[in-house]
Amino acid sequence: MESAVRGRFVNKGFFSGPYVPVHGIGAFAVYGLCMPLKPYPILVFLMSAAICTLVEYLAAIFLEKFFSIRGWDYETYPFTKWCHYKRRIALTTSLFFGVVSLAVIYFYWDFGLWLSNRLNNAAGPIPLIIIDIVMLAVFFLDAAFTGSKYIRNKQAGISNKTIGLG
Repeated sequence: MESAVRGRFVNKGFFSGPYVPVHGIGAFAVYGLCMPLKPYPILVFLMSAAICTLVEYLAAIFLEKFFSIRGWDYETYPFTKWCHYKRRIALTTSLFFGVVSLAVIYFYWDFGLWLSNRLNNAAGPIPLIIIDIVMLAVFFLDAAFTGSKYIRNKQAGISNKTIGLG
């Protein structure tokens, strides 16, 4: 999304490609756990903010423990300097995740299903399956190469600095 907004490729973090798995994991967790709460927007907001914050915190710990990387540092961002916990999670981003999750629950998934059905009806399932396979292959290759690079750096004693923009 940020690449589209800026009109150029933006690397948001750990991987070489323009994707941030922690956001995808958070979105799927929100979808799975908050869809039953759809009639209650306030609960969706609170629950999704908590879910995304937990996913973000666990991702930060994972990156630090396995790759010696600090994926983001909320002490350095203007709107999070005063409200972060160990520079891994921040109140302002948790609230933002809650708002974005409302869009996921009430708009994005329905639109995605509608679009998928339209494409499926127009061309059949094969093109979508091929696109999915190619995208997954690219992602897993990127994950393998990037992960091995950071592990080699860690084993060689080369510092893996803070990456990404949060």
